[in-house]
Amino acid sequence: MRLSALAALVALVALVGSTTPATAAVPTAAVPAATATDMLLAQNQLRYAAGAPTIPADPRLVAAAQAHAQYQALNGTGGHYETAGLPGYTGYAPRDRALAQGFSGPFVSEVATRASDPLSGVLRLWDAPYHRLGMIHPNASAVGWGSAAASGGYQVVGNIAYDFGQATADVVRSPAAGQGGVPTSWDGRESPSPVPAGTSGPYGYPIMAVWSAGRTVELRGASISANGSAIPFYVAPQEFERDYIVLVPQRPLPAAAISVRLDVTVAGRWLSEEWSFTTVGAAPAPTFHSAWVTQSDWPTIAVGESTSVSVTFRNAGTATWTRGAATQANLGVNGDDRSFTALGMAVDWPVPDRPAVQDSLTVPPGATTTFTFRVRGVAPGTYLLHLRPVIDGLTWMEDEGVYVVVAVR
Repeated sequence: MRLSALAALVALVALVGSTTPATAAVPTAAVPAATATDMLLAQNQLRYAAGAPTIPADPRLVAAAQAHAQYQALNGTGGHYETAGLPGYTGYAPRDRALAQGFSGPFVSEVATRASDPLSGVLRLWDAPYHRLGMIHPNASAVGWGSAAASGGYQVVGNIAYDFGQATADVVRSPAAGQGGVPTSWDGRESPSPVPAGTSGPYGYPIMAVWSAGRTVELRGASISANGSAIPFYVAPQEFERDYIVLVPQRPLPAAAISVRLDVTVAGRWLSEEWSFTTVGAAPAPTFHSAWVTQSDWPTIAVGESTSVSVTFRNAGTATWTRGAATQANLGVNGDDRSFTALGMAVDWPVPDRPAVQDSLTVPPGATTTFTFRVRGVAPGTYLLHLRPVIDGLTWMEDEGVYVVVAVR
């Protein structure tokens, strides 16, 4: 990626139709602090959901953003550049305006739109992928938001600074893995356009991944699917920088779980990213949770003697546990500890670190099942066995500190 280009990235993109038509000057007051704070919170909530670190506000960037929002409202204009001599002028380009407020960081980009209210503006900017790129970038380090009342709505501006030397997430994906309630469609109004000329929306909600540290990313292959059916898409051009991939589905997404795969080369290294999310109206993804109910008394046995131990858990999730299927609940030794088996104390355990499987054939949400297993005394002492349910291949369930003490005399 050409790092010097990042400062110009969002200064050269705009939401189509987002500017205010030329009108008489509209006097505006400074944006209330709570509004700027709420806009920051909205962006950070979106970043957090995508796995990007949250970022602080910088008062100098807030001032620069507010000044530009007010300039746009006063002059009935939009975009990212100002004309000297017009009311409210504070600098030609985003970095000029940041410098005027005392912010000297080398990388500053800007997002701007016109919206019915400031928070709607933040969300609208996020939906557009080239704007979302600046807002979600893992190397974003500070931001300032501003807004000003204009004819028929608000001018909304965000100034974002970047630090490409900071330790941060390796890659962020949006929508994120496991995210729900994702919009199914996008109107495609962005310039430069991420979709081919001659096509028309509505499109599916844009899907993207952004890598940190300014590394060059090349796409080798990609797929989007729902319920096993492929979803056609466009690959957006890498405008100005090359550390991201954007896919735009050609038509609105179905109400379903959407699976994504990207095969990429990142700074010369071959990688694959696979994840899924659910759109608005889709049935919620099944969840796997457990809750301890009871267990048998801790056993005391002699060397060479064996005994049964049982632990009962309740299915506290939304997915049914089914014995013999991919959703079978197993009783695991926490941390995949196989030392109990290595000592010779495990008797007919299915796996060295899995003492038992669910006793019941099916365990629907809210029902309970017991895990029963045997242990043998091999040498005098007291042995502590930490236990935790697991759906192997999917997820560990809650660690409630459940354990069994086996005393061998």
